[in-house]
Amino acid sequence: MFPIRNVDQLQAEDIEYLGTKRKFWFTLEGRRYLFKAEERGTGEDWAEKVVCKLARLLGMPHVEYDLAHEFEGQTPIQPGVICPSFAPRPLALVLGNQLLLRRDPAEADRKYGIREYTVDAVAEVVAGLNPPMPEWMHATPPG
Repeated sequence: MFPIRNVDQLQAEDIEYLGTKRKFWFTLEGRRYLFKAEERGTGEDWAEKVVCKLARLLGMPHVEYDLAHEFEGQTPIQPGVICPSFAPRPLALVLGNQLLLRRDPAEADRKYGIREYTVDAVAEVVAGLNPPMPEWMHATPPG
């Protein structure tokens, strides 16, 4: 149903350390992509592809995902997904948990179950951000 893109791990340019999945950045046809391995067998790879399709149908801004399979030369390693970077250089992605940690640096040693990560805390952080680039705002509700 969905095509699967082959990604040779020898193309890896940078390892992405954030998060729990093994990930690496690579360049394909002049564009930077992230490969995320599906190591747990939980279907996270196809779930991201399905949610991407649903977001498109609903007209919501989203990152495009393609199913992928990692190879080392001709040897298959494992399935995953790829997505293009949506932060063109010189911009860089800053994750929400990094922004929340700036509010309370004392939580920096904890990874999970931080009670202070509430809807109110997220709203406070978001209120201090610049709006996303216009191409991400075309389908958002007013206000």
